Amino acid sequence: MVKGVKRKSIYDKIGWTGLLNVVWNSMPYPLRFFALPYGLHIYGDFLKGSANLHQLLGVHSREYMSSKVFRLLRPRYHKVKCVLKSYGIDA
Repeated sequence: MVKGVKRKSIYDKIGWTGLLNVVWNSMPYPLRFFALPYGLHIYGDFLKGSANLHQLLGVHSREYMSSKVFRLLRPRYHKVKCVLKSYGIDA
């Protein structure tokens, strides 16, 4: 990486509407309505801190192992990956 050049995060590439699309389409249908604010908050932070799908998977896995609330209300990673690939985000 060149000194002084910042890598773009996934969030920088897809924006807020992309985040909403990722979270909405990655949650099981019955959870969408009451888990959406939680998913936007958590996944917004995840996407801001990740430059690619590999980094996102690491953050997702760590949170899954440490939080029971996340296990219940999380966006499903395999669906997140499919939605992000439609935006041109690859590993």
